Amino acid sequence: VQHAFAGTIADLATYQACLTTPSSCTSVNFANNQLTGTMPSEIGKLTSLTTMSIHTNQLSGTLPTELGALTSLTHMHLYNNQWTGKVPSEFGALTSMRRMSFLDCQLTGTLPPELGASTNIIELDFHGNQLTGTVPSEFGMLTGLTLLFLFNNQLTGTLPSEFAALTVLTKLLVCDNAGLCGDVPAGVTPDSDSYWGCPAALGGTLLGSACPSSTPTTALQAPPSQACCSALAQNNIFKCVLESLGLQGHQIPDSWCRNNC
Repeated sequence: VQHAFAGTIADLATYQACLTTPSSCTSVNFANNQLTGTMPSEIGKLTSLTTMSIHTNQLSGTLPTELGALTSLTHMHLYNNQWTGKVPSEFGALTSMRRMSFLDCQLTGTLPPELGASTNIIELDFHGNQLTGTVPSEFGMLTGLTLLFLFNNQLTGTLPSEFAALTVLTKLLVCDNAGLCGDVPAGVTPDSDSYWGCPAALGGTLLGSACPSSTPTTALQAPPSQACCSALAQNNIFKCVLESLGLQGHQIPDSWCRNNC
């Protein structure tokens, strides 16, 4: 629903009423407005809140750590704003949380491993930010997780092996992270929608790329193009392809090796 409220959160009469009688305030919906400014730290006093929808505004600044005091929250939708800074580690105290969405903001830093303590979460969406670092192994404790969207960030490394415990995770979008590589851990069975927007990577991974080889190079090894073409020349499948084209016995041109190996 599109509203027309401008100003700050603190200016809203509904918010002021909640501060006056916090025990009777179980839901706030300030979504789809033109709110600016920062999130007031006093919002942490609204400990009876179960739902918070403040998405699609023009709010900025860092997320107050006081949000971690809202332990009755089950739904937190703060996406499509201009939040900056880190995801507070205090979010790990939100043990009633079911759905949390911060997509398309400007959050930086790493994903807090403390979120692994929010074991009731079923949907977690941080796509479209500037998050760095690796995916915490503690996320493997979120065994009820059905949706995890982390694509379009700057994450690195591989998905932790602890993800094998996420047996009901079917919506997994983690591509478009230049440093994230490898395969989805065994036990996770994402559906076909999870490949949306992902390039066809080596090995068909969801992550966008295969991990670099850890095999050390030595002075005795051939240059990459030569080694590549030598391997192809000995490959029986490649030989069959050449034979089917009537090119058996032909050498692979050096120019092709330089461009493709």
